[in-house]
Amino acid sequence: MIKISNKLYLTLSIMTALLISGCAEVESMTAIKTDPSMPVIKSVKHITDKTSIGFEWPEIQDKRVEGIEIYRAVQSNGSEQKYHRIATIGNRYATHFVDTDIKPNTNYLYTFKTYGVLYGSAPGAIVKIKTEGPFPPVSFFKAYLVDKGVVKLLWTPHPDLRIHDYIIERKVSGRDWKYLANIKGRLSPEYIDMSPAKGRTYSYRIIARSADGFRSQPSTPVNITVE
Repeated sequence: MIKISNKLYLTLSIMTALLISGCAEVESMTAIKTDPSMPVIKSVKHITDKTSIGFEWPEIQDKRVEGIEIYRAVQSNGSEQKYHRIATIGNRYATHFVDTDIKPNTNYLYTFKTYGVLYGSAPGAIVKIKTEGPFPPVSFFKAYLVDKGVVKLLWTPHPDLRIHDYIIERKVSGRDWKYLANIKGRLSPEYIDMSPAKGRTYSYRIIARSADGFRSQPSTPVNITVE
């Protein structure tokens, strides 16, 4: 009879469990079974900004715990929420996590699980979060034909102090929007386009952007025909 070490037996057990699961969604690759006695994370604090969500939970004292798994679902009305594991923290002393893979103006659900060598806890409390919407658009944006083939764009600086720069986009005769220029500084109020061609109609719009890349809604487009 072939003798199998405890360590090898443990590895084979995990592999077998994964193979049996087939194509079904596996809740945890590290915790195959749920143990009701494993500590459940019931209290999670959070703070939200436009580009990330920060979480904090109490330190886990149970020495059976190897780490924490974090699950997220996009809330949808009238259908079952599908949770996906977005992070595994392999240290039971950890008490913080920041999710930066989020979309604006979206309802998210989060839950946390502890895991050990073979067993994991039941899901913890459900944390419901709605992320912030985008910055509002620049309120005033105009285009003026100041000379032959010269268009001057003027706007009111965005009031949000987090704005870092502006992206100006242009399209010609109803085609797709194309990047035109990047203007540094929240208080910058103008851009001069020296490239328009005579006889064409141009549309312009401006997008304010924060230092961490979060964009405002585009301004109302302005149209101008170059004579």
